Amino acid sequence: MKILMIDKFYFIKGGPERYMFDLTRMLEERGHDVIPFSMKHPDNFPTPFEKYFVENIEFNMDSPVDKIVSGLRIFGRVVYSFHAKRKLARLIESAKPDIAHLHMIDHHLSPSVLDVLRKGGIPVIQTVHQYKLVCPNYRLYNPRRGQICERCLDGNFCHPIFERCHKNSPLSGALLALEMSVHKMLKTHQKGIQIFHVPSRFMGRMLVKGGFKADRIAHLALLCSEEIEKVRPNWQSDDTIIYLGRLSEEKGIVTLLNAMHAVENIRLLIVGEGPLRPALESLVSRHKLAQVSFVGPKYGEDLRRLVSRSKFVVVPSEWYENSPLVIYESFFLGKPVIGADIGGIPEFVEHEKTGLLFTPGNVEELAERINRLLHHPELIREYGIQARKKAERELNADTHFKGMMKLYDRLLNLRQGND
Repeated sequence: MKILMIDKFYFIKGGPERYMFDLTRMLEERGHDVIPFSMKHPDNFPTPFEKYFVENIEFNMDSPVDKIVSGLRIFGRVVYSFHAKRKLARLIESAKPDIAHLHMIDHHLSPSVLDVLRKGGIPVIQTVHQYKLVCPNYRLYNPRRGQICERCLDGNFCHPIFERCHKNSPLSGALLALEMSVHKMLKTHQKGIQIFHVPSRFMGRMLVKGGFKADRIAHLALLCSEEIEKVRPNWQSDDTIIYLGRLSEEKGIVTLLNAMHAVENIRLLIVGEGPLRPALESLVSRHKLAQVSFVGPKYGEDLRRLVSRSKFVVVPSEWYENSPLVIYESFFLGKPVIGADIGGIPEFVEHEKTGLLFTPGNVEELAERINRLLHHPELIREYGIQARKKAERELNADTHFKGMMKLYDRLLNLRQGND
């Protein structure tokens, strides 16, 4: 089968791209052809198909002159990109794919690519990594207010203008509101996508709440790199626990740091990078949290070594996490997870079986969960063993491949363009 794999980035920008490259590798190793379509970028992995990629566009400009000059170009790319349509049409004509698998397309490619695929009679599946289909700022979270926000689920996308939930800017909010409203009116996604692949059942419920048909939504957990399945779990540990992820407001790291006041004789390693890092480092310094260390981003074997040597991993998110790969990886390494009871997290972290859950934002409860495991090391081992078993049973590559092939077969049997 020839699969057209579409994402706006062709390098590992985040979780969606990690999954896309792992999925591509798995499909190719099992005899399928994968054709990428993306945006040109200096960090891209090499591919002979880059000549078909759209030109790079940069949204984060410092100069006011640059912002004015590029404003119309950005407006066109975000709302409806004729440039992306032309590029993709040429790739389709050359490669003649059987199906298309979309990941993140918004802003840099735009939903205009769906019209090209529909015209070409190519059925489409999209892995829904974030809430963009029902929320203009992707997250169902207002960073300015620091709270969950579901205002746009009713289909009125004007709220970002007044809530300033994207870059704290009414102008940015207006652009997102216009983009979402145009494609809602045109039914771009409903007409152009036959299957919405959701990695968590929670994501599926949010799509239904936002007006998408339940019979178009299919649940299948994501895929970890097959290499991690071969790693033997380490039941021994150093005196460390780990936070792994982006350093931003919605991730609940301030709650975790505040909980560390009530935790002794353990080091917390903060692994990752993000805009909140300076403020977090300042908080740690002011409160003399000497047991907290920022180690920056880690990847591959270096990351696995850190997690493998830790006692457990903490996922303290305060937004609707979809399907965090950090949980998958922790489970494969035999490490339990203390996770916030929010979004898709409780679908993976089973309380008092593969880890512990706590109420999002509750400092005292999180501290109690951490201390409970530290004071009962037998629970760390017991939950870790169950976590590894769950990963082997539900999150392995073969299970994912079989599930994805069922979705691809179903896709081929669907009539293109159903409303």
